[in-house]
Formats: sequence, C-alpha cells, structure tokens
Amino acid sequence: MKKGIIIGLVILLVVGGGIGYFFYDLKKKESEYETKLSSTLKQIESSTFESAMLASDYQKYWGDIIKMSIPSSTLASELGILEKEVESYLDYSNTAYFTGMRIGLEEGDIDTMIELVAYAKYKEIKSVKKNHNEVEKSIKDLKNPPKKYTDIYDDLLQIYEVYNTFVSLSTSPVGSYNDYSENINSTYETLSSKIKTTKLQLQ
Repeated sequence: MKKGIIIGLVILLVVGGGIGYFFYDLKKKESEYETKLSSTLKQIESSTFESAMLASDYQKYWGDIIKMSIPSSTLASELGILEKEVESYLDYSNTAYFTGMRIGLEEGDIDTMIELVAYAKYKEIKSVKKNHNEVEKSIKDLKNPPKKYTDIYDDLLQIYEVYNTFVSLSTSPVGSYNDYSENINSTYETLSSKIKTTKLQLQ
C-alpha cells in the first residue's frame, strides 16, 4: 500500500474519531442537562405543593377570625400547640371572653392570628425556605444550557420567577384577605400550568 494512502487513512480515522467523540460528548452533555432540568422541575413542583399547604393554613385561620372569635383551646388543638402558647398572644385589647371563664382570640384580630399561625407553622415555614434555597442553587447550576435546551431554560426562568412570588406569598401573607386569596390562588394556577407545559416539552 502506498505511503500516501496510508497517511490518508490515518488522517481519516483521526478526524472521523474526533467528530464521533464530539457528537458523543454533546449527546452526553445534553442528556445530563435534561436530567438536571427534570430534577429541578420536580423540586419546584414539590416545593410548590408544600408552600400551597402553608398558604391554605393562613387562608383558613385568617378567614375564620374575620367571621368570629375563637377560643384558645380550639386554636391550640387545631394548630397543634399548647393553649398557654395561644394565650401568650392575648392581652386586654384582643381577648374574647366565652361562657365558663374561657378566653380566646377576638373576632377581627387578623394580625395576631397571622402571628399565631406563623408561630405554629414555624417548622413548615423553615422547610419551605430551605427548599426554596435548594431550588435557587439548582437554577444556578443550569446556566449556559446546550443550544437544544435554551428555550426550555428560558421557560424555567419564568417558572422560577412565579415560584419566587408564590413562596413569598405563602410565607408572608400581606394585603386584605380577599386580595391574598386571589393572589395566592391565581399564582398557584399560573405556576402549575407552566410546570405542566414545561414537563411535557421534556417528554
């Protein structure tokens, strides 16, 4: 075999092997990135559910205290705390009196009720914030996506923006009861819809 032909075959093998490795490496990176995307979406979905449960507690007790005074014993039982812990939030200005020397939180005392829920749900709030931090780290790890995933990455950033708002609402209620309920519900619906759409794109 002539020397030129041999050199040509060697070059062909080297170049061909290099191209093959390039595409193999690209596919591997795309696969790893897609796995991270899916994992991050699951993180957000799980954290959203956890945040929604917390928000629903705020909604429930906020709505209840608007309608009526509630005995300390009832609040303690429902919130899973001691009656004396509830009563530590009461004073002459916000104490309701019931028959049989029972006391409780006075109707309309929204601020104290929100403080009570925050106290009782301290562990849940801490968990929501911890998971939020983990989602934030995952989002940072997904910077500079392969070209194939740039659009989905942009969608993920939009999801993250809505998710941030939802976590903020679920851990720190603000505004009127009606405004809060409307905001938390509409934000949840938007977030759930965006997550579902993006998950379908990855299938």
